[in-house]
Amino acid sequence: MTPQSLRGAPLATLRSAELSEAERSISRPGALLLLVGEPGAGKHVLARQLLASIPEPRPAVVVLNASPTIQPIPFALIRTVLPHQEQTEALDAAAGYSAVVAAWPQQHPGTVILVDDADSADDLSLQVIAALCGTPGYRVIITARDLSALPLPVLQLLREQPASIVELTPLTLPQSTALINHLLSPGMVEAETGTRIHRATLGNPLHITELVASLLRSGALMHFDGLFSWSGGDEATMSLPDFLINELSRATPEIRSALLTVALAEPIPLSALARLGDIASPAAIDELLAHRVLRSDTAADGTPLVCTSNQLIGETVRQATPPGERITLLQRIADTLPGDLELSPAETLLRSTSVLLDAGRIPPPEILWSALTAARATNSYRLTARIGRILGSDATQSEQQRIVATTARLTAARLSGLPTLLDEADLLRAPAPRDKPSRPHSLGDPMISLVPTPGDSPDTLLSRIDLGFARADVLLYRDDDISGATKILDGLLDAYPDPDSPAHLHVVAGSYIRLAYAGKFAAARGLRLAPGAPTRAPEVIPVAGADILIAGQAGRLRELRAVARHALPAALSRSGTYPTAGGEIFGALFMSEILNGQVKSAERLHRALLRAVAHPTAAYREGTGLVGVVTGTLALAQGRWGDAAAEFAASADALSRNDGSGFLPVSLAGSALALAASGRAEHAWEAIALLEQTPLRASRIVEGPIRLAAVAARFWLNDPGARDAADALARWARERALHLVELRAIHLAGAALVPLPSGACERAEALHQAIGTQFSGSLCSAILERRGGGPVQDSAAGRQLARHGVLSPLRWREPLTPREREVGGLAVLGYSTKLIAATLRISTRTVETHLARIFTKLGINDREGLAISLEQRSGLWEPTQSSVLPENTALADK
Repeated sequence: MTPQSLRGAPLATLRSAELSEAERSISRPGALLLLVGEPGAGKHVLARQLLASIPEPRPAVVVLNASPTIQPIPFALIRTVLPHQEQTEALDAAAGYSAVVAAWPQQHPGTVILVDDADSADDLSLQVIAALCGTPGYRVIITARDLSALPLPVLQLLREQPASIVELTPLTLPQSTALINHLLSPGMVEAETGTRIHRATLGNPLHITELVASLLRSGALMHFDGLFSWSGGDEATMSLPDFLINELSRATPEIRSALLTVALAEPIPLSALARLGDIASPAAIDELLAHRVLRSDTAADGTPLVCTSNQLIGETVRQATPPGERITLLQRIADTLPGDLELSPAETLLRSTSVLLDAGRIPPPEILWSALTAARATNSYRLTARIGRILGSDATQSEQQRIVATTARLTAARLSGLPTLLDEADLLRAPAPRDKPSRPHSLGDPMISLVPTPGDSPDTLLSRIDLGFARADVLLYRDDDISGATKILDGLLDAYPDPDSPAHLHVVAGSYIRLAYAGKFAAARGLRLAPGAPTRAPEVIPVAGADILIAGQAGRLRELRAVARHALPAALSRSGTYPTAGGEIFGALFMSEILNGQVKSAERLHRALLRAVAHPTAAYREGTGLVGVVTGTLALAQGRWGDAAAEFAASADALSRNDGSGFLPVSLAGSALALAASGRAEHAWEAIALLEQTPLRASRIVEGPIRLAAVAARFWLNDPGARDAADALARWARERALHLVELRAIHLAGAALVPLPSGACERAEALHQAIGTQFSGSLCSAILERRGGGPVQDSAAGRQLARHGVLSPLRWREPLTPREREVGGLAVLGYSTKLIAATLRISTRTVETHLARIFTKLGINDREGLAISLEQRSGLWEPTQSSVLPENTALADK
């Protein structure tokens, strides 16, 4: 597809300005450079030119090419560094980092790492690269397609590490003409023809290269006296993918078949291609390699591989393959797979299993079980669910094996959050019983296959219990069916009553977690105190996250920190057994610290989350929305409304498509508060409406913080119903003994202009005595100040709460921009210019500029006038009789 005229001198530098900027950016040790441009924009070429321009003595260069593999294999990007025997293990980011540091040439100062096509790179590899950034021994260059859709580890890296971003825009007409002349050398292009080609390709270098090659092959480029002229119609008025598809249809059958073969199974071993000579002839492969449509690569064990040279080419070819031709090629590829596939590295095993299944061939059970293990370890949810469905209905497997496979399928479907997996009609089908292995049941009775039967081994009992938990999870996450999930949990507790048995311990721990996440706090507390409940590591690891969240909402700060202090190290040391527990514990700890006003502690946790490759969240944070929620929540507590709104908006957008963790309601509530505080009322109301339409599902364990954010947003929006919402939240929290949530709800109610109801202050004091922290004391003091209602005013208690991340709603007399509202709100609280700049992460000069604009809008001269410029309307809320606080304010469980 690339013209043979490219066999000449190296391509002249078309982007001299971008190259100069990139050279300056990469000159210092620890530099990070991001090259961004659409497919075919020339990122690869510019990166190679940049490497060639580095002056002597040349540093060591490590080039990592991301391959668009069928399955997202962990560490695929850095697989040539990791030892071969580790490829089938479920390594975490810390292990990968250690292997890379040991293998890469640290002794060369300024080693350059080029990560090409980061959009296709696996997250674990990118986490390792991110950990290397900023250290004096490495300089990192990353190429990616879209600045607005960068991989999550790269986004995290940009938050923490100063980076230079060079965006490759389409070529200008002179640049396009220079490229065309190079392709046609020693000839030149006629001016009108150059304009036509530039207009048809929109200045995309790859499109220009392919179009010129097509015109030369068809004879449409005519040569007259040293000038090339395009004769005929303007046939290239199509997008680059459409053009590539069109070119593929024109290729010879041999070239087309060879390219499709590689694209369907890339990266494919060269030895396998040698056995596929009938569909991928050596001559065709050599020609595609020579024209740089394909490129060579190397596997971790040194095996030569072949793959497409550009992500866009591979994607386009796969999408353009007709179903009949695709199946024919896949079946032929399947014939070349090794017989001992189950012993192959994870990458080969998963890719080959996918090829076999796509070809309509069911691999032998031993291969499927090995692939299932690898797919679960690599979070390949689609393949896990696919294999689990096959093995779960295989009559040749034992009942326990069918139960294990069905459990794997249910878990993968739930974690993926993908409707295509969750909405399968037979998802909740029970595995076939032992005496009738060929007759699987529909789930009329939710306890089918869960009740122990005579002869069950201990492992079979635990497998039955895990299947019950997986069913309850699907009912909770997919259907928001709390009663159905609770029925299964109650049935498991009845079926395994012996408090001394491992099965009962397993049931209690798993049921506690699910009851807590379903918001059934009373039932969960009862289980936590019941005989057989986990009390020490490692049994306590799975329940630690729920323990922390419940204790946090009750204000038991010491207790939740003690749980985290013991459970996190235990979870780290057993990450293979509990791959997501560390992340769950971390997320619970962060949310609880913020709820308890510990902003400084939350800042430290946030920094650890973003930069520590060995962090316990490595197996949990990617794809769950944890990073966006944590970053947005911290920004809210610091009064950075704009940053918070951006983080929550991105998180909510991603989670609306795939929310296997249940973070979507948290993101929507945070988004509503950030938008309301920044003055974007219309968007805030949209977020509130969407939150009210979104089922809470497993987010019920944090329903208190979710409702606190939503009620606070209503106060910022001057909603007349905000006071009633705060009263209702206080009642809800009191019924569940969530003391801190209740205290914060009463504090929110005090933001109304009407006085607090009788008994509110006494109840607040009783809650403070029960909680006993400095933060609860600040809340209580602020509530006492607000007992008479009226406009929110500056006070010592208000300033203290602001430093705890609780910012009272302000109503300005004149409309301010979102940034002015941030600066003005902190200035009212007495923040110095320097502290405002540090909090909002802007310069002191920018703060002074915003203050000057605020003073002008409000008609004041200095900060002292800010407080009296808050809106003083007194009739915004009509007095209502509140029933939130009964006369008897004694604390029932004090």
